Amino acid sequence: MKTYMKFKIEKETRWDVSKMDIVTKYFVWAGSQCLALVNTEEEALVMYDKIKASYIKGETVVIKEENIEF
Repeated sequence: MKTYMKFKIEKETRWDVSKMDIVTKYFVWAGSQCLALVNTEEEALVMYDKIKASYIKGETVVIKEENIEF
């Protein structure tokens, strides 16, 4: 039986008051877990490929995960 995992990259653009500028961040997801947060699309694509490959090889283990209320 095969196991499936959804991988995705999300782009978030918002105003940063401290920088007085628009800031874009990229989130790389594996299932419901965000495993990478980077500042450029190129970095996001690299991390996406690395994370996906590590899941295929079975080498990824989540060391720490927490929900933060804000």
